[in-house]
Amino acid sequence: MSIAVSAVVKPSRALLAMVGLLCAGVAFVGLMITLGHLGDLSTAFRLPGGAICIFLGFIAFYRTVKARKTHHIDISGNGQIRIGEYVSLAASSLAVASPNSGSRGAIVRLMADSTIWPGLLLLRLQSEDQRVTIVNILPDSIHKDGFRALSVACRWIAAHKNSTEDKNF
Repeated sequence: MSIAVSAVVKPSRALLAMVGLLCAGVAFVGLMITLGHLGDLSTAFRLPGGAICIFLGFIAFYRTVKARKTHHIDISGNGQIRIGEYVSLAASSLAVASPNSGSRGAIVRLMADSTIWPGLLLLRLQSEDQRVTIVNILPDSIHKDGFRALSVACRWIAAHKNSTEDKNF
């Protein structure tokens, strides 16, 4: 059985919804603090404190939306992982040259602190120049069979990492 997998991982809508709800909750708490419905704070602390909560809620959501990228992950039969940013054909003519343009992505290794659960993959991938990329993969990020195949391949790589760790880097 080969562990070779090629997958396009889209940003999860469920994760965006969860982060959005969390940020809305922080902004709501900030609003309640500002209006004086939470806590017994003086106006000097209530207004700036509430404004900071509202600001942080919006900034966190903005950063989450801005960081959403579609990744292309290729895992070879021997466990080598290659990751690149996926650019559609329509957007490729408008895309500005990136560090990975002209190549199929960067070769990375799966770090030991990656999380591989049945319904969630948090892959921490380290490139040769020691840069770490975190890829969040939920079941709505990829088709069902692709999620399972990617999960099995990552488990295989994690299980065989000790014997091949020195060969990769």
